[in-house]
Amino acid sequence: MHTALPLTLSGLPGSGFIRMNAGNNFLLTYSNAAGQNAIVVLPPFAEEMNKSRHLLSAVMRQLAALGYSCFMPDHYGTGDSEGDLDQASIGLWRADLLQLIQLLAQQGYQSLSFIAVRFGTLQLFDLLNLHALPLPVKQLVLWQPLFDVDKFWQQFVRIKVAETMATGNKVSQKELEQQLQDGQQIEIAGYPLSPAFFASLQTLQGAIPPLLAQTAVCWLETSQLDNIALPVQKMRDKLQQCCQLSFMQLKAEPYWQTTELANAEQLLALTVKQFSGAAQHD
Repeated sequence: MHTALPLTLSGLPGSGFIRMNAGNNFLLTYSNAAGQNAIVVLPPFAEEMNKSRHLLSAVMRQLAALGYSCFMPDHYGTGDSEGDLDQASIGLWRADLLQLIQLLAQQGYQSLSFIAVRFGTLQLFDLLNLHALPLPVKQLVLWQPLFDVDKFWQQFVRIKVAETMATGNKVSQKELEQQLQDGQQIEIAGYPLSPAFFASLQTLQGAIPPLLAQTAVCWLETSQLDNIALPVQKMRDKLQQCCQLSFMQLKAEPYWQTTELANAEQLLALTVKQFSGAAQHD
């Protein structure tokens, strides 16, 4: 059992455990005592987080030097937090995020921004759709965002399909979903998925939140294509009708799924630039 930190965030060192709704969650923090603006980082899911953690830590350090305090939770059942994934749910993660933001408000932070990566964008939209937050939201920066929970699930299940094929067997997405619906637990890339967690995925509210109409949004898409893919174009156009959107496509390797940990210097620089501009206007 990890010893939880007291509910005081301003003096939190670079990392530590904080008591949340179901147990002690690991919270990576880079704080700036002089700043009143908080940034919450919503990480990608499962192995994609392992591939991205070094990049997120790097950008958090750089943003702390600009005067921001940055917070990135490992959700319950993931990363270094307590519990296993089959004990978690989207509802629990949502409640933990809301609790963290309420703690930031109690600590005296005056505004809130988000960096959301891949699955983290689905979580962010869900949170903004379901809850009025206790702090004004100033800016959203989206890294390689996923907007459709079905697409997220399809991409994640593809890992299991490939694993099974490598052993000379076959399994389909439909068969895996049937196992879950029959009450069986499945494992994908070492992560145990329970029927309850699978069902909770369907509760994600992924519609574009009304709050975006008054929030600066930056979408940083990484691709090895020369042109913007059609699904990306369509979603970009949809967002542009709803909010003040800055969209940039970077030609680079997919840092969230490379075999070796990838560098993404341009991605980090553009992220810092977005917040640097906002800091100058505070």
